[in-house]
Amino acid sequence: MAEKKVYTLGLASVKMGAIAQDGGMGSSLAALGYTYKDSCTLTCEDPETNDFYAEEVDDPVVSISKAGKTTLEFSLMNPSPEQLVILMGGTASASSGSGDNDTWEAPDSMPSIEKSVEITPKQGYKIEIPRMKIEAKLDGNIGQSDLFMVKVKGTILQPTKSGEKKMKLTQLAAS
Repeated sequence: MAEKKVYTLGLASVKMGAIAQDGGMGSSLAALGYTYKDSCTLTCEDPETNDFYAEEVDDPVVSISKAGKTTLEFSLMNPSPEQLVILMGGTASASSGSGDNDTWEAPDSMPSIEKSVEITPKQGYKIEIPRMKIEAKLDGNIGQSDLFMVKVKGTILQPTKSGEKKMKLTQLAAS
């Protein structure tokens, strides 16, 4: 029997939300806006290996490896002030009478922000990350031929819930 091939292509959404109270995957996740084309990458660094040698032999007698860190990066094209608070801290407020949050004020110092993250492609494997440290910065040009964006970088952390894995890939139903 031929092995079924799965290809993960396209990006349908990147969602974030609060980590569950038990330290597992959050359940109330929301998309932050449009992700700039071809900016979303999930990268696993090479493992770090330490080899230990004996004087009597040329090959290592013990070799210990640990996984490299995994990061997610993407650029957000159209963040609202409320979304900037989610990604960077600070405060959002409404202009008088408008009822909308249309002002963002940066925090005095960089906060520590951790979220649950879900990356859903147009086809292939959905990626769920229960706990990710988020770092974001304003990035982009202000001009007619470019966009002012927010560049988001996240580092996968070990979940605090016992038995919870740091990342889960689930095959989407074929459409």
